Amino acid sequence: MRRLCLILFFAPFYLLGQQVFFSPFTQTYPSIFTSSTETVNRRIVFEPETITIATDTKEGKEVEVLYIQEVDVVNENMVFLCQNSSKRKITIAIPQGQEPIEVIDYYYRSLKTNEKVQKRFLVDQIE
Repeated sequence: MRRLCLILFFAPFYLLGQQVFFSPFTQTYPSIFTSSTETVNRRIVFEPETITIATDTKEGKEVEVLYIQEVDVVNENMVFLCQNSSKRKITIAIPQGQEPIEVIDYYYRSLKTNEKVQKRFLVDQIE
């Protein structure tokens, strides 16, 4: 089952070169009991070796390139263990049971508090 999930997810990369998602909404979970939703235009591009996240900000565009270190299936969730250019560890997860994909989760540790932070990108369109 693991291999099948990996094959099905990565097949479009090799046929089309990339898989692009658009996310107009982001939910942030700084702790298990509080969350907030914000409207943010975001483009998430999955390529064979990188994940690029381009976010519209007041100052322009913020682009983050995540280098994929490992891909795995954990509890039927597709998990990408990544590292950004600052060597910060980021985890991207695609929760199970989505056809088509509607949610992409982004996990990291806060530099200030070392608390685990989750951002959930609600995918609106797929290119």
